[in-house]
Amino acid sequence: AHGSDATLAYHGNNRAAFSLDLAAAGAAVAEEEVTDPTDPSVEVEEDSVNVPDAIQDPSGGQDCTVNFCDNELTTGFLQKYRINVPDGQDPETCDGCTIDMELIYDGEAWVSIGFSLNGRMIGSEAVIGIPGSTTLKYNLNGYTDNLVQPMPQEQQTLTDASTVFQNGQTIMKFTKIMKEPGEVEILFGDNDFLWAHGSAPALTYHASRSAFVLNLSSGAAQEVTAPNKGLWLAHGVILFLAWGVFVPFAVQASLLRKLLPEGGIWFQIHRGLNTISLALFIAGFAISVATTNKEEQPHFSNPHRRMGLAMFIMAILQVIGGIVRPHNPLEGEKKKPVRVGWEVGHRVLGVSLLACGFWQMYEGILLYGVKYSTDESDEEAITIAYWVWISVMIAVMVLGGAFFKFRN
Repeated sequence: AHGSDATLAYHGNNRAAFSLDLAAAGAAVAEEEVTDPTDPSVEVEEDSVNVPDAIQDPSGGQDCTVNFCDNELTTGFLQKYRINVPDGQDPETCDGCTIDMELIYDGEAWVSIGFSLNGRMIGSEAVIGIPGSTTLKYNLNGYTDNLVQPMPQEQQTLTDASTVFQNGQTIMKFTKIMKEPGEVEILFGDNDFLWAHGSAPALTYHASRSAFVLNLSSGAAQEVTAPNKGLWLAHGVILFLAWGVFVPFAVQASLLRKLLPEGGIWFQIHRGLNTISLALFIAGFAISVATTNKEEQPHFSNPHRRMGLAMFIMAILQVIGGIVRPHNPLEGEKKKPVRVGWEVGHRVLGVSLLACGFWQMYEGILLYGVKYSTDESDEEAITIAYWVWISVMIAVMVLGGAFFKFRN
C-alpha cells in the first residue's frame, strides 16, 4: 500500500495483496482479490482503515536514543530531543534516564516546554528560557505572571542549560532527568507536553502556545484540543448578553428615566431587563458547573470561578432586595430611613455587581484563549471590541447619569 503524501493516512484504493516465491528467481507475482472497502456490500473492519490524519512521524524513523529527533511545534518553532539510556537499563522502565532537549525559535523571545498530566496549563511544570538569563524549571500554578514561579532551588536539577539569541534565533538547551520525585514523569512512550513562547525576551503573557502529545520512542506527535469548546463558548456568550448588554441597559433605564415617558415606564424596563439577565445568568452558571463536573475538575478552584459564585449569590440577594424593598413615599412625604438605606445598598450592590461582571467577562476571554489555543490576533480583536463596547456602556451610564443629576 502507499498513500497520496508523506502523512500516514487512509490509503484509498492504492493497495493489494500478493504472493511471491522468494526462492525462485523471477517467479511470477500472483495477485489475490482484495475487497474494496468503498463497496457498501462489503463489511470492512473499522480498525483496519481508520488511521488518524493528525498523527505525524517527525523523527523520520530515527532512533531517538542515538540521534536527535525533530518535532516542529509550529511554524518557526522547532523541538529537538534525544533520550539518554544508561548502560544496562531498559528504556521502558529505566531509572536515571535523561533527555537532552533543544527549542529553536525564529526570533528573540522567551521560550518554554511544559510537562503535564492532562494537557492543561494549571498544575503542570515547565522549563522556561529567557535569552541572557538562567534557564529554570517552573511550577505553572495559574495564568498570571505571579503564579508562574521557579521551583525551589533543590529542584533545579537541569544540566547544560542555556538560552541564547544568535543568528536571529532563540535557542534553549538543557538536559533533564526524566523521573524526578514529586514532578511530572517524562515517559519513553506518550507524554502530554505544552509549548509556548513570548514576543520579547521578558517573561510576560505568551504570544502563542498549544498542547500536544508526543511519543518519545517513535516521534509520533499529535496536537491536543481541549474538550467542550462549544459549551464554554455558549457559557461566555450567554453571560456577555447578561452582564454586557441587559444589565447595562437596565441601569441606563434607571439613570436616564427622564428621557422616557412618565408613568413608571422606566421601572418596567428596568425590572424586565434585570429579569432577563438573571435568567441568562442562571443558565450560564449552570453550564459552567455542569461542564466543570463533566471535565472532572474541582469547582470554584480559580479566581474566575470563585468570583462567579460570589456574583451569583450577590445577584440573588439583589433580586430578593428588589422584591421586598420598602415602598417609596407618596408625593409630599419624606423618605423613611429604611427606604434611604435600601436605596444606597441597592445602588452600591448594583455597581459592585456590574464592575465584577466587566472583569469576569474579560477574564473569561483570556481563559478561553488559553484553554483552546485561539489565534493571538483573533483574541486581540475580540478583546478590543469587548472593551470598546463596555466603554460605551460605561460612558452612557456615567455621563448620562451625571447630566440629569446636575440638571435636577
